[in-house]
Amino acid sequence: MPAMTSTALFVLDLQNGILAHFPDTTAYLERFFALQKTTDTMPADSEKTDSKTASPHFVDVDGSSLEPEVGDVVTTTIHGGVKTTARGNDGYLDAEVGDVLPATADAAVSTPLQLVTKTLDCTDDPSESPYTFRAFVLGLGLAAFGAVIAEIFYFKPQTVTVNAIFLVILAYCFGELTTFIPRWGPVGRFLNPGPFNQKEHVFIVIMANSASVSALGTEQLAVQTLWYNEEPNAASAIFMLLSSQCIGYGIIGLMRNIFIYPTKFVWPLSLPLATTFQSMHLDKALARKRLKVFWAVCIFVMIWEIVPEYIFPLTTGISIFCLANQHSELFTYLFGGSNGDEGMGFLSWCMDWQYVGTSQFVLPLNTLLNQLVGYLLCVTLTIAAYYGNVWNAKNFPFLAQDLFIANGTDTYNQSAILGAHNKVDQAKLAEYGLPWFATSNALSLLTMNMGVTAGVVHIFLWNWSDVGFIFDVFRPSELKKRFDYIKSGAMLRFWKDDGSYPPETYPGTEGDPHFTLMRAYKEAPTWWYHVVLVLAIVIGMICCYQQKTELPWWAFLIAVLLSWFLSIFYAAIYGITGFYYQPTTAVQMIGGYLRPGYPVANMMFTLYGSNGLVQALLMLGDLKLAHYTKLPPRATFLSQMLGSILGAILNWVMMNDIVKEHREVLLSVEGTNLWSGQNVQTYNAQAVAWGGAGDKIFGRHGEYWYVPMGLLFGLFVPLPFYLVHRFFPKLHLNQVNTYIICTWLGWLSVGINSSLLPYFVFGFFAQFYLRRYHPMLFTKWNIIISAAIAGGCAIIIFILTFAVEGGSGTAHNFPQWWGNNMEGNVDHCKYMN
Repeated sequence: MPAMTSTALFVLDLQNGILAHFPDTTAYLERFFALQKTTDTMPADSEKTDSKTASPHFVDVDGSSLEPEVGDVVTTTIHGGVKTTARGNDGYLDAEVGDVLPATADAAVSTPLQLVTKTLDCTDDPSESPYTFRAFVLGLGLAAFGAVIAEIFYFKPQTVTVNAIFLVILAYCFGELTTFIPRWGPVGRFLNPGPFNQKEHVFIVIMANSASVSALGTEQLAVQTLWYNEEPNAASAIFMLLSSQCIGYGIIGLMRNIFIYPTKFVWPLSLPLATTFQSMHLDKALARKRLKVFWAVCIFVMIWEIVPEYIFPLTTGISIFCLANQHSELFTYLFGGSNGDEGMGFLSWCMDWQYVGTSQFVLPLNTLLNQLVGYLLCVTLTIAAYYGNVWNAKNFPFLAQDLFIANGTDTYNQSAILGAHNKVDQAKLAEYGLPWFATSNALSLLTMNMGVTAGVVHIFLWNWSDVGFIFDVFRPSELKKRFDYIKSGAMLRFWKDDGSYPPETYPGTEGDPHFTLMRAYKEAPTWWYHVVLVLAIVIGMICCYQQKTELPWWAFLIAVLLSWFLSIFYAAIYGITGFYYQPTTAVQMIGGYLRPGYPVANMMFTLYGSNGLVQALLMLGDLKLAHYTKLPPRATFLSQMLGSILGAILNWVMMNDIVKEHREVLLSVEGTNLWSGQNVQTYNAQAVAWGGAGDKIFGRHGEYWYVPMGLLFGLFVPLPFYLVHRFFPKLHLNQVNTYIICTWLGWLSVGINSSLLPYFVFGFFAQFYLRRYHPMLFTKWNIIISAAIAGGCAIIIFILTFAVEGGSGTAHNFPQWWGNNMEGNVDHCKYMN
C-alpha cells in the first residue's frame, strides 16, 4: 500500500498483552487488509494508467482482490510511483488527502505489520542507483568529517557526537547542490547523473554514520600511551582498530537475516531516519508539506537551543524545590540535576533538548513504562543507600565515576600499585590499599550486571521461538552437514558463491511489502562476512601479541565468543524494544577472572568482548534502515565497510596527535576548558579495578562482592513474572521487561539527570495520548517532528561548541546573571563539590 511518509512508533496494546515480549510470534501478525499496490510489474510508458479513470486495485495479504470500502485509501498505479486519494471517514478530522484512515484508533498502529505499512512508504524504483561518483565523494567526505569530529570531542570536557540526523541534512544539502552542475558532455553527466535520489542519500549517510564514532580501540591506545608508556606502532594500532571495528560486522553478518527479514524486529530507532529520507525524496505534495514542517521545527529548535545552552542555563533543570531551599544537601541530591553528577533530578524540568533527547518519541509504550518503573526504583534505591551509608557512602561524592582511596579525600593513584609488565604488584597493593567506588557507581555496576543476565533469561522465556533456531547449527545433523560440505571441497571455492535473492517466503514476513520489494536485490554473499570475521580475528590476535597486552589467544577467542553470544539476545531485545545497554561491566568482570592482575589484558578483552557487540547492533540498525529505504544489501555492506575503515584510520590519526600534544592535560584530574582526559581516565580506572585487583575488590571477601553476584541475581529476576503470568495471564505480567528495569536501576549514577521528567511526559503524550486519541496526527507527524528536533539540536550544538564554548580555542562565556550561575549549580541547589 502507499504508506505515509512519516513514521509512527511501534506501540504496545497493554489490554491485550501482545506487544513487548511477543511470547507468540504469530499472535500479533494478524491478517488485516493491507491496501497496497502490486509491485510485481511496472507498466511501460505506453501503458501508464490514467489516474482519473483507473479502477483502484486493493489486495489482501494473501493476494486476493478486495472491494474498496469507505475510509480506505484509493490507489492508482502510475509509472514510477503511486498516486493516493483518501475517501472521507467520520471521526478523523485531522485526516488529509493521502492519509490512511483506519477503522479504529487502536487498529492504527497496534502491530508491527501495520506500523511498517501504514507509516512508511512501500514503493521502490529499482532503476535508481546508489553507485554514483558524487555518492562516493560525499560519503567519504562526510565519513572523514564525522570521524575527525567524533575523536576530537572524545577528548573534550563537553563531548558532542555527530548526530545521524545531522549527517542526513548535510548529505541532502550537498547532494542537491550537485544537481546544479551543468550536465555538459560525459564529464558533466558523470559528476551530475541527474536528480539526487534516495538510494544515493542512504548510501552516503550509512557510510558517514559508520565512521562517525570514536572507536573504543582508540581509548585503549590512549590509555596504553598515557599510563603504561607503551605506544604501539602505527601499523599495529591501525590494524587493531580495523579488527575491533569490523569483528562485530563479521559476527552478526552471519545471522543478519534473522533480525532483518521478520517484521517483528522493527528496530524503532531506524524509523526516524527512514521517515526523514522518505520525506526528502518522495515527489508528492504531502511529502513536500512534511518536509517544510521538518525544516520549520528544525530552525525553531536551533533558535531555542541557544537559550538553555548559552543565555539561560537555568532552563537546563528548573527545580522548584531547590529554588525554595538552596541550602539543603538532601534537596541537591534528590531534586538537583542541572549540572553533571549533581543529583537525581527528581521532578526537575529540563528545557534543553540535547539532554531530553527524542528517543522517547520512537520507543514503544511498554519500553517507556518499564523505564519509568526502573527510574522510580533507582531514585529510591540510590537515596536509601547513600543515607544508609552502604559501602561507606558518605565518605565519597554522591555521584562519581573515579576510584578513591578509603577515606575519600583523594582519587586513587594506580601507578602506585603497578610493577613490571604492567602487572599489579601485590606488595605495593597491600601497602597502598584497595580502591573504593562511590556507592551510586557501585550500585550501577551491580544493577547493570543484573540486567545482562535478566535480558538473556527474558529472551529464553518469552522469545525463544524467535531466536532458538540460531543454535540449531550445533545439532549433530547440522554439524554433519557442515563437515560433509568441508570434505567436498566446495568451501575452497567459496568465491564462486555470488549471493542469492531473498527467498519467496521467510518466517515472520507474511504480508510485509518491504520484504517483497527487497527481493529484487541480491543479498551480499555470506562468504563476504566469513572473510571479514576471520581476518578480524587473526589480525586481532596478532595485535594482542605484538603489543604485549598479556592477553593469551584462548582468552581472546572467549571474548569473541562472548560477543557473539550476547549479540543474539541483545539484537532481539534492541530490534523489538529499541533499547539496549552496553554490558561493559560484565565483560570486564569476566576478563578480570580469566586474566587477573593484568589491566591492559582486561582492556583488550573488553574491546573485543563488548565493542564487537556494539558494532554488531549498529550494523543491524543500518541494515534495517536500508531495508526500509530499499538500498540494496550489497551497497549497504560496501558503505559500512568503507566508512568503518576510513573512520578507524582517522580516529587513530587524531588520537595520536591529541595525546602527544596534550599529554599532561589528559593526565590531570581537572583538565582545562579545552581538553579533558575524563573518558580515558574512567576506562583505565575500570580496567585497574576489574583487571588489576578484581579478586580482592569483587571476590568472596571483597567489599563489593555483591557486584559480580548481580549476574546470578539477574538470572532469577524474570522468573516470578513469567510463572505468575502462566497461571494468571489477565495480570499481563508479560509486559514486565526485567532487563530494562534492572538496567534503569543504575541509570542516574552519572551525568545531567534533570531531563527525565520531560522525557517521560513527552513520551507518554506521543505514545499514549496521540496514538490512542489522534492516530492520524500520530502517524503523520510524530516521527517527522522528533527527527526535526534531533537535527536542529545537533546543528546548533555543533555551532555553539566552536563559536562560544571553546571548541575552536577560546571560550566566550555569557555574562553571569541569576539564570546563568557559573559559581555553583545552575539550578541554585546547594553546591556540594
